[in-house]
Amino acid sequence: MKKRILFPLTAIAISLSANVLAGPSSESRSIEAQTNEAIGFGSGAVAGGLVAGPIGAIVGGIFGVLIAEDVNNDNALEASEQELAKTQSQLSRQESQLLALQKQYEQVQQQSKVQLVALDKEIERVMQEMESNIQFRTASYVLESHFKPQLNLLAQGLNNNPKLVVSLSGFADSRGDDSYNQALSEQRVLSVKDYLLSRGVKEEQVLTLSFGETQPVSAQSSSEDFFFDRRVLVRVAEGQQSMTASNL
Repeated sequence: MKKRILFPLTAIAISLSANVLAGPSSESRSIEAQTNEAIGFGSGAVAGGLVAGPIGAIVGGIFGVLIAEDVNNDNALEASEQELAKTQSQLSRQESQLLALQKQYEQVQQQSKVQLVALDKEIERVMQEMESNIQFRTASYVLESHFKPQLNLLAQGLNNNPKLVVSLSGFADSRGDDSYNQALSEQRVLSVKDYLLSRGVKEEQVLTLSFGETQPVSAQSSSEDFFFDRRVLVRVAEGQQSMTASNL
């Protein structure tokens, strides 16, 4: 008699397990999870039927499903932990790569600083050796536009090297009155100085001198010689370097 009841209960248990797992949520579960729940429900139902009859089969089946869910949860947790470990490993590699790139960047920065220091020293050396003339028209102290690019470079060098000083010496040719030529040489120096100051050069970096007609380039008195006398001589040096100046 018990055997007759047992076989129908087993069939009912399997049928119930199929119905439980056939709901809408079964589509979102993995095949492995569905299999575990089916086995759990069927095994629980059979065991429950053997012990406590039809009611026991139903209760056993429910407990079987719960046990299967625990197994599935454990499997899902293990898979999540493996995925997390994989992600952490990737992050660790990326962090190592980032640290290596940062180290390379710092090395490049340090090399750039060394190169810039060397470049600044070279610019400073070249500027200290620089000597040039700004020429003027007869009886004029107007700064000609074609000399401005030269003065722009000079201003940039002085701005980048605050310890450098430029000395401006004004001259005039021998034509005309001595006092007029002296005043003209002073005005020429002021024209160059004002332009440098307008380009951001500090006033303490500019020293001015004026000599009028007292220091001609040549003893000749031709028009060509007069051209070279109408000038402002530009010299760059470090600090005062024994230069005597009268700031106008």
